[in-house]
Amino acid sequence: LLLLPLPLPPGTQALVPRISLPLGSEERPFLRFQAENISNYTALLLSGDGKTLYVGAREALFALNSSASFLPGGGYQELLWSADVQRKHQCSFKGKDPQRDCQNYIKILLPLNSSHLFTCGTGAFSPLCTYINVENFTLGRDQAGNVLLEDGKGRCPFDPNFKSTALMVDGELYTGTVSNFQGNDPAISRSQSSRPTKTESSLNWLQDPAFVASAHVPESLGSSRGDDDKIYFFFSETGKEFEFFENTIVSRVARICKGDEGGGRILQQRWTSFLKAQLLCSRPEDGFPFNVLQDVFTLSSSPQDWRDTLFYGVFTSQWHGGTAEGSAVCVFSMKDVQRVFSGLYKEVNRETQQWYTVTYPVPTPRPGSCITDSTRERKINSSLQLPDRVLNFLKDHFLMDGQVRSLLLLLQPQARYQRVAAHRVRGLHGTYDVLFLGTGDGWLHKAVNVGPRMHIIEELQLFALGQPVQNLLLDPGRGLLYAASHLSVVQVPVANCRLYRSCGDCLLARDPYCAWSGSSCQHLSLFRPEAASRPWVQDIEGANANDLCNASSVKPWVAGPADKEPCEYVQFQPNTVNTLACPLLSNLATRLWLHNDVPVNGSAFCRVLPTGDLLLVGSQQELGEFQCWSLEGNFWQLVARYCPKVEDTVAGRSGKVPLTSRVSAPAQGKASWGAVKSYWTEFLVMSVLFVFAVVLLILFILYRHRDGMKLFLKQGECASVHPKTRPVVLPPETRPLNGVGPPSTPLDHRGYQALSDNSPGPQVFTESEKRPLSVHDSLVEVSPVCPRPRVRLGSDIRDSVV
Repeated sequence: LLLLPLPLPPGTQALVPRISLPLGSEERPFLRFQAENISNYTALLLSGDGKTLYVGAREALFALNSSASFLPGGGYQELLWSADVQRKHQCSFKGKDPQRDCQNYIKILLPLNSSHLFTCGTGAFSPLCTYINVENFTLGRDQAGNVLLEDGKGRCPFDPNFKSTALMVDGELYTGTVSNFQGNDPAISRSQSSRPTKTESSLNWLQDPAFVASAHVPESLGSSRGDDDKIYFFFSETGKEFEFFENTIVSRVARICKGDEGGGRILQQRWTSFLKAQLLCSRPEDGFPFNVLQDVFTLSSSPQDWRDTLFYGVFTSQWHGGTAEGSAVCVFSMKDVQRVFSGLYKEVNRETQQWYTVTYPVPTPRPGSCITDSTRERKINSSLQLPDRVLNFLKDHFLMDGQVRSLLLLLQPQARYQRVAAHRVRGLHGTYDVLFLGTGDGWLHKAVNVGPRMHIIEELQLFALGQPVQNLLLDPGRGLLYAASHLSVVQVPVANCRLYRSCGDCLLARDPYCAWSGSSCQHLSLFRPEAASRPWVQDIEGANANDLCNASSVKPWVAGPADKEPCEYVQFQPNTVNTLACPLLSNLATRLWLHNDVPVNGSAFCRVLPTGDLLLVGSQQELGEFQCWSLEGNFWQLVARYCPKVEDTVAGRSGKVPLTSRVSAPAQGKASWGAVKSYWTEFLVMSVLFVFAVVLLILFILYRHRDGMKLFLKQGECASVHPKTRPVVLPPETRPLNGVGPPSTPLDHRGYQALSDNSPGPQVFTESEKRPLSVHDSLVEVSPVCPRPRVRLGSDIRDSVV
């Protein structure tokens, strides 16, 4: 019985993975395949027996042995299939990047029959399709020895970045992609068939869709009315029925009938059963929508149980709602999908482009329905015989009025889910759906649906940061999960039960693949009731480790399990700082340190660090006993137990080398020992920092008083240029060089303002003095150092200062 959450608000909280394992962790090993000079591993296909994994990459395909090819030095088969030179030249001529776009990216890899595979590639923006011989893993050839190549337009996208989906049903290929170079002609089509059919482009049945998945549901099995099988397509597109300022993206599910052959006179070679409806995944408390569909996984126990089919979808939001790239996981039931497709239609007003609900009676037989026993009674045995009124109605009424509502299982504000795979696992007491979610930064989340909420069992980093999980493929028979990214393909076991070393960890993990056997945590596939010496324990819903593991729920320092953990003896040197490690496997657990059965609250010689380790100063010879307990779900368990002792100083004087002075936090949770810690490096660092601080202080003081310093310097410069004391004037020579006697009176070099001051009487001027001063004889000089002008007037007054 599948347990689906009914009260949604508890399940919509952001969940923390219980265990986080980074890339390269030894606790969760997995295998990796990577070929030299090959990238973009996108297409994955598993053979019927699960022994061979077929991989499609850029200009190459691989056949990997699931047991040997992922091991170092393991053999594999490689098939190179590149676009020819002419196609690459045409691609480059059309403006595409020769290295990035003008290559052959494998987008379709499907089984055709027992002897051949069908594959398609972008072919340097000119799609091509061909066949692969499974026996020798070579391209199919005709009788003349030429490679069989078919046009891939309408089957495979031109652009490798475009999303598309493909499905092979009874040798017929159903695809959802774009049909032209520009990428603006989307179509859902059927090829590889004697009855090729597609959507009608002129009727705008599709509005710039991004296809993510497709599924075949055998609804004809056990049908009481002779119904036909259905092909479902999942995609996101622009919602024209919404009148907003910006284009609103809407997630859709479209349905066509497998036996649809198109119309007789109307809709010839076009679908007569095409209908689409909106998929609604929103936050229940405020209705915030996650409207961009990223991936869908169809889960069904068996073809006969198709009525219980579930569609697990991962969504992101167009608006993010204030969060960074948040994701949501929603589940849709087949009953809800069928109810919407059996409901009312929408129609559009061609003049106003507004959509309305159709409330008037519709033609008979119901437009968009498959050929059933009721239509056969009307002598309509094929879609070619449908009345024109039914087909004319369908041309404009392809959108359903109802919305397929979902159950919100998981909301992660910090993770961007891109791929999803689901596995229905039978546990000891029920059946559970386990989800594997690939993120945009190379992580894998493993979650299980328990009661009213989801529980993320673990997160595992598969690829380096920046490499998203591009594809997921589950092998339920062998218990393996394949994940593809840009540079490699990894093979991951669905569970690693040996990671849980205690009964409490095994039950608190809530992993449906694992159960406690009495002595260890074992994979449930190994469970044999008749051979088990004691009953196996598993509790996915409650995780009641207290009762099932025979542990007490009282305070840990009163319980007795502490005696089961041996005390680890460590030695410290006197007056040294040491740390005691307490590694926790679970992110949901909390630590509690005890010193001599008393909680550590912080003292002069011990303190709990933010990392959870215990800081300890070896100042006493006998420090007592320290215990670290973890608490998770009301279950206590002892993690570490230390008995530290300070080394005797007498032993130090005798020349003996101490065992240790430090206990650090290692990766495996055991104490590691180191030498005496020296503080010489810290002293040098602090000295350099002190000198640097003093220099900064001096510079700051100078900067604060920069104006005063400038004024002081300027006054000094001006004083040096124009001193206040009059310079001493040397007496003129008594005899000039030309032999003429000296003038009777020396020249007066007083300033021009002093010439008119306090004259004792009328002053007599010579003829040269009576001449007006020439402008050309006047000169104003400004010193670059002191901005005080000096004026020179004529030839008699020199260097007079204004």
